[in-house]
Amino acid sequence: MQIILPDRSVRTLACTSAPIEEILLELGINPTTVIVVKNGKIVPEDVIATEGDEIRIVRFSHGG
Repeated sequence: MQIILPDRSVRTLACTSAPIEEILLELGINPTTVIVVKNGKIVPEDVIATEGDEIRIVRFSHGG
């Protein structure tokens, strides 16, 4: 599976499937600070990512 990180670098993971939350934690990313896009659709962290998926991790910021 291909992971596109917030800095737009790309990593390839060789696992066949894993929950997105597990992938984020393995990459050292706090799941509450990002939005995850799987194959073009925003998904929650409990979704399972599989071998052919493209996962894009987007940091968001907010202010007031």
